Amino acid sequence: MLTPGIGRLPNSRHLPRRGRGRRARRPPPPRRLGRRLGAIEPHRARGSRPAGDTGPINTSGTADRLLGRRRFLASLLPGLGLGVGLTALTAADAPRPVVGTNTVDVRAFGARGDGTTRDTAAIQAAVDTAGRSGGTVVLPAGRFLSGTIELRSHVTLHLSPGAVLLGSPDIADYPAHDLGVRDLDIGGRQVWALLHAQGAEQVTIEGTGTIEGNGHAFPKVPTPDPEVATGPRPRMIFLRGCRSVVLRNVTLREAGMWTVHLAQTTGVHVENLTVTSSQHVHQDGIVLDSCAGAVVRGCRVDTLDDAVVLKSSYPQPCEDVLVTGCTLSSRCAGLKLGTQSLGGFRAIRLERCVFRDCRLGGLKLQTVDGGDLEDVVASDLVMHDVAAPLSIRRGHRGFDYGRTDVVRPRPVGALRDVHVRDVRAVVSRSAGPPAGDVMSIAGLPGFPVEGVTLERLDIRTPGGGTPSDARRSGIPELATAYPEHTMFGVLPAHGLWVRHARGLSVRDLRITTAGPDARPAVVTDDVEGLDLR
Repeated sequence: MLTPGIGRLPNSRHLPRRGRGRRARRPPPPRRLGRRLGAIEPHRARGSRPAGDTGPINTSGTADRLLGRRRFLASLLPGLGLGVGLTALTAADAPRPVVGTNTVDVRAFGARGDGTTRDTAAIQAAVDTAGRSGGTVVLPAGRFLSGTIELRSHVTLHLSPGAVLLGSPDIADYPAHDLGVRDLDIGGRQVWALLHAQGAEQVTIEGTGTIEGNGHAFPKVPTPDPEVATGPRPRMIFLRGCRSVVLRNVTLREAGMWTVHLAQTTGVHVENLTVTSSQHVHQDGIVLDSCAGAVVRGCRVDTLDDAVVLKSSYPQPCEDVLVTGCTLSSRCAGLKLGTQSLGGFRAIRLERCVFRDCRLGGLKLQTVDGGDLEDVVASDLVMHDVAAPLSIRRGHRGFDYGRTDVVRPRPVGALRDVHVRDVRAVVSRSAGPPAGDVMSIAGLPGFPVEGVTLERLDIRTPGGGTPSDARRSGIPELATAYPEHTMFGVLPAHGLWVRHARGLSVRDLRITTAGPDARPAVVTDDVEGLDLR
């Protein structure tokens, strides 16, 4: 007898296949997958906190367990004064900019701060002056209208209380720079930004002021020019090839495109940002693109597009990254690896985050462009009103982003060694379509997802699956398609659907439904080495 609201284990049609010509091993007898969920609260592991508490997290004592690689901060964050472990990432030991003592006020260079006068030249002069010996550029209270500002090494841009750096609504005020790869969202290899730097080191943007991107002035407009397919739109912050970057405490609103885009940058500390956008798609929140040695902590992100995204548009992997203590809301995904996955991902830790109203899913782990995704741990996540809480995809889209220094055609990247544990999620049908409310793990024939562990997951789903849904078979592979949690349509499970996987361990999975559902809780197809407890 099964617990009310809990589906049965897969029948023989969905059993893992152990090899050609052999009969599939029969599953263990139907078993209880767990109690019905009550109030959704996270596991209270050492150092954790109640759901909804978004204050700073003390990570002392958990660094070795979470990050594994001792070189994570010691070798990649030397300029921030951080030690080997994450014990240095407490509020008392937050990194300080290593700059000179020179402090300059932009008004001394002619900035007006009246919201109508373009202060670009004055702000740039202040930055250049501070950059000669290192120092701090202060924006006092006021509204400083500006086009692109080129940040310099050893310079802190400090936004005082009441200060607003306001992006110009005129794209002519944003000179184009080389992105280094083809941009999937805009097209071409150019990038525009309000704050820009390339090859700089020890760059800090801080303060309790605000940066407003004037995003409403840059809608997505298709053009006949494939190099700017949706029109030039400025990112708010774009730093490429930089070292020792600190972004903290600032409020970022309505970027023209992605809000924070850090590319090929090492030694990153992003802390306590508030990021909002509501104008149009491609207003992602925080994007780490082929970065190494990065911490994103205590940020509040509410965006129209993905909230926090790790990408690898370049041949280098995105590696040694910690995302912790963030509150994420999005009309798209909350936290995502992909889809740009040329260089792959490794040594990623995602922990103690709260997701709210994520309409295209909670956590997405995707490699589709030939890079390997490996050594990823996600833990202590609480999700309220999301679409599919978890989507893992190994695909073969094979984009090279216009790079000539990579293998072409692109191989199928590996996806292995992924551990997801201590997750509480309530799936809301209003957060997404019925086709997108089921967790999924999907590889390709001959290219399975390998070594995935799911442990202590409590998931509440809407229910509503029909007997016809439960009998569904012949689901297309869609190997080259854009990876999305809705790509396979309504799935034949109401909790977890797995296809083309090897070495899958599922322990203490609890799934309840808000209403009747004719589908089983778990369905597997072409899964070897299934350990379901």
